[in-house]
Amino acid sequence: MDIIRCDTCDAPYGLRPDGLFRCDGDQAHALHNQDIDLDGSDVWAVDSAGTLVIVADPAVTAEWARDALEAFFEDEPDSWGETNSMRSFLEAADDLLDAAHVGLPLPNNF
Repeated sequence: MDIIRCDTCDAPYGLRPDGLFRCDGDQAHALHNQDIDLDGSDVWAVDSAGTLVIVADPAVTAEWARDALEAFFEDEPDSWGETNSMRSFLEAADDLLDAAHVGLPLPNNF
């Protein structure tokens, strides 16, 4: 999970009562949700402290976890591949936990 920071003053953005995001810097720069442009399979969310964060999309991460677990069972025991598959699975599990902590639902088929 990564915090989204203001390009101008590097302060984190937080959710305000008016529904906008404003940075915590002296200038309180505004950020509209339509201005949040993420690459790849990342999504934005608001953590329990009201801070705007980036997390991996749970649907994509769940698929990654399933693929890693499948590869783990196909790899030779005690091989580099088996170790790498388990590492990938654990990274995906960490990403799923990050998404769950900010309230994003896990996929139904996970």
